[in-house]
Amino acid sequence: MKKKYPFLLFLFLPFLSVIYCQNQLKSPSLTYPSGKIDLDGKEILFNDKMLNILFANKVGTAFGGSNDLSLQKFYASLDADDKSIAIGGNFDSRSGDESKKLNWVFSGGFKIKAKDKFATIYKNGDFQEDNIGATLKVSLIGNGIINITSTKSNQNRYENVLQNRTYLYDKYNKKASKFNTDELPDLILKNKTLKVTNPDEKDINKVIEEKEKEDFIALAKEEIDYLEKNKMYHFLWNHWYSFEIFTPFGENKYKTTNDIVNNPLEDIDFYAFTATLSGNTMLEYSRGQSIFIKGKLNLKNNNNVIVDNLTATPFQTTTLGYGGITVVTNSDDGYNTDFNQFLTTSLTIEPTFFFWKNTIGFSPSIEFNFGEYDKTNWKLGIPISLKDKEGKPKVNFEIQWKEVNTFTTSTHLLGISANFLFGELIN
Repeated sequence: MKKKYPFLLFLFLPFLSVIYCQNQLKSPSLTYPSGKIDLDGKEILFNDKMLNILFANKVGTAFGGSNDLSLQKFYASLDADDKSIAIGGNFDSRSGDESKKLNWVFSGGFKIKAKDKFATIYKNGDFQEDNIGATLKVSLIGNGIINITSTKSNQNRYENVLQNRTYLYDKYNKKASKFNTDELPDLILKNKTLKVTNPDEKDINKVIEEKEKEDFIALAKEEIDYLEKNKMYHFLWNHWYSFEIFTPFGENKYKTTNDIVNNPLEDIDFYAFTATLSGNTMLEYSRGQSIFIKGKLNLKNNNNVIVDNLTATPFQTTTLGYGGITVVTNSDDGYNTDFNQFLTTSLTIEPTFFFWKNTIGFSPSIEFNFGEYDKTNWKLGIPISLKDKEGKPKVNFEIQWKEVNTFTTSTHLLGISANFLFGELIN
């Protein structure tokens, strides 16, 4: 009988090894190499999941309001140029897994028109549906490109990245080994104890798998940090396309007359919807310069009061009272004009060049309008973007000189346009 035990142990040894290996944390260095070969026969340098994280972090750099791309789960923004406050949320295709490719971003929220720094929702108990509307947007993100061509004769970015990765592999190998020795036995025991009273408790292999994924992402982010701080790429390029629609909850009411003597003010309803299709591309250099180009095709319901920037004037209805005294019986603000509404299609092309750390730059734009209103407007701007500690824009403002055309006049304006993002306050 004694001779059988070594034989039985020999039979079960492979199974015991499998069980033991399953309960071991594997270092991310085992799965991090891309395993792909380029046309020159070299292994492709960067891991796809690392690039997914890198490009997702980059595409939201030019946030400028509800009409630009943002990956914050919830956002609130104040747009001084549009005189509106936007509140909404973003939901992307990664479903919480930041190592996945960012393909789609779905955005939805509300936009409230503001006047005198105040956005009215209720007035005297009445819901101001003409002052608030819904914004819906879907964005498709393309595939990015990273270029690591060395621009100096004594610089070899490829080799530098590999050397840093060797250091990271060693770091995470030691981290995994330490975890398996110091923490894993207690974790296994705790897991077994919990499963006795709670059968739905996660299996230990599932716990280890989540830990491995966490370490993988941590390694990827350390490599991204190295690339950024040491300028280990020449440039990054990416692009995305968006479709957005704004639908008011109610109609704007205009009081107008074309003859203040003979015709009283007439109430006219106007539904101010807009739909926008845009394409964006970004080129960012590791030394701090970047180029953003936006093309935007817009369709909106328009009218001559908006185009001519007319202001309402007070109209009074009077009657002759006792003793020949004129008595004001009613007072309303209205427009002395032939009200005309129409659709306007516009095409806007706007490149933006940042010269220093994506903070200050130059941004010209031109807007072509088609339809009954067919004027061309342009702008020259100096954008300034203030970032948070993670490099994300929080306050964007732009010094602008622009030409705005009405049906009959052309006006040149010099001023400041600004928008503010308050995402961290509500996330």
